[in-house]
Amino acid sequence: MITRRSFCTALGLSLLSTNVLAEHISKTFDTRPNGTLTLRTEAGSVEVTTHAENTINIEIDIHNTDNEFSVSFENNDDGLSIEGERDGNWHSSSLDVQYQITLPSQYNVDLDTAGGDIQIANLNGQVEARTSGGKISTKDITGNINIKTSGGSLELVNVQGRIDGHTSGGNIDLLLHSQPDQAIRLHTSGGSIMAKFAENSRIDLKANTSGGRVSSQWQVDGSQSEQQIAGKINDGGPEVDLNTSGGSIYVEKIQRF
Repeated sequence: MITRRSFCTALGLSLLSTNVLAEHISKTFDTRPNGTLTLRTEAGSVEVTTHAENTINIEIDIHNTDNEFSVSFENNDDGLSIEGERDGNWHSSSLDVQYQITLPSQYNVDLDTAGGDIQIANLNGQVEARTSGGKISTKDITGNINIKTSGGSLELVNVQGRIDGHTSGGNIDLLLHSQPDQAIRLHTSGGSIMAKFAENSRIDLKANTSGGRVSSQWQVDGSQSEQQIAGKINDGGPEVDLNTSGGSIYVEKIQRF
């Protein structure tokens, strides 16, 4: 059962004609590990965390003045699907939607939002995430990651698995405290890349920029120029491919204090 709370607020006589609608949706679904959460929303930021229960807890806050926004759910043996749709003026900036989702720790996610930030943490599963303009952050993930934003930044912290990340205009920050176990490919069309690894990490590094410079705190066994590095670090390992069309690339050691 969906719980909804709506209210209208009048702020002074001059604002009596402006209706401010706030709606809260709270929902809990039974599930089992290794399912997939699929979210398709035409607006909204998304935060995904995990717990030790075999349930999916959903909290959605919707604030709008000019639009209607509807959310539908479909739960089956494969997982949960959520769809958020605008019913009003697509171009209005008054719509603000926030999803807070709590999953079993062993779960997969496939997220797509038309404009908000995405945060995912403490997940053991596959991650697909796309946003048309927000930031994507992933932390403490065990599983393959494929993330893309059309205009925001990417932040990846402590990921074990294959990483594919792309942004059309933001910076990329990568921080791995343990040895990478699969290939890493990060690309930005206009920002810089900061990639930090543990000092004893073994990787095959390919770093290239068209508009900035490339630097590495390790001695690289291979070729190196101001805008390109290709070679092995600590005798080599999984391929790390870093590419930017307009910024710089920094490959650094994690500092221990």
